[in-house]
Amino acid sequence: MNQNRLLDANINRSAEGLRVLEDIARFSLDNQKISAAIRSLRHRVRDLFKGREHSLLSARDSVADVGQITSQQATGSDERDGLRDTVLSNFKRVQEASRSIEEILKTKGEYSAGKIVEELRFSVYELETELMSFFSRQLPSGIYGILGEKFSLGRSNVEVARQMVEAGVAVLQYREKLKYKSSRAIYEECLAIRQITRDADVPFIINDYADIALMVEADGIHQGQDDIPIKALRKIAPDIILGCSTHSPEQAQQAIADGADYIGVGPIFTTQTKEDVCDAVGLEYLEYVAKNHDIPFVAIGGIKRNNLPQVLQRGAKTVCLVTEIIGARDINKRIQEIQEIFNAGEEK
Repeated sequence: MNQNRLLDANINRSAEGLRVLEDIARFSLDNQKISAAIRSLRHRVRDLFKGREHSLLSARDSVADVGQITSQQATGSDERDGLRDTVLSNFKRVQEASRSIEEILKTKGEYSAGKIVEELRFSVYELETELMSFFSRQLPSGIYGILGEKFSLGRSNVEVARQMVEAGVAVLQYREKLKYKSSRAIYEECLAIRQITRDADVPFIINDYADIALMVEADGIHQGQDDIPIKALRKIAPDIILGCSTHSPEQAQQAIADGADYIGVGPIFTTQTKEDVCDAVGLEYLEYVAKNHDIPFVAIGGIKRNNLPQVLQRGAKTVCLVTEIIGARDINKRIQEIQEIFNAGEEK
């Protein structure tokens, strides 16, 4: 029985799977931390067998591999349902190969080397949890709604939230200031809106109030440039969507490096709905983000039905219209009108 052949096949399986995962973390998720961790694991697997290259290569016989026939006859086993499925499949590939390497080494009497591979396998389990969490923290495409009673024609946030969710917004954000409402009032509103969004399976994001977001089990928290940094916030909110407003390429790069799940891009046009807002960044910054980053983003700021086509043409898939929606007499009708513009853009 050729144990070196077993080792060679599984070392290659493990390294190949790690390479796929490293590339996804690096190029698709723009996550330097996870990419570097996977790269380190890949090199550690290869380094463990330095000096054995000749014996391993000599044992290789891919032409006579009986497994090729089984693989060719299998149907559906190699199909992938999107990037998430690819990540999951490659983690399983690495874990199974690592276990096989570990057992072979122990069979050969190389117990210490087997324990090292065991440790690497447990590191892979931890990375799987971390990387897979990105796929449960995705920003949907479509209309990103924001609440604000100041512009809601006398209607409460809860009532407007219900109407927006029923009309089909893809995401809903709660945004109020303490000078207009007490902490208790904000908490109670968010609790009610959380139930509305949960029943409709619409992601609910709270602006600024991390404590309230965690208490009501919101899907996400959105932060501005002067709020708690995303990197710090992730320590207390490891499993929910974290968004960050950005107004320049430098801020976008920093938000990505800090681990934001999505970024706000704007204000695209001049807006009066947010206090202390910076000058409009224009369509150029939107175009820059769409062309240079894979991170999900929401275009925001002064966007109306008349300029929405320009925003969509620049690559935006998720767009926030504030007063255009909450300031409409008929919210359902307005959202349908906006959705028609989205649909027209997709057809082109």
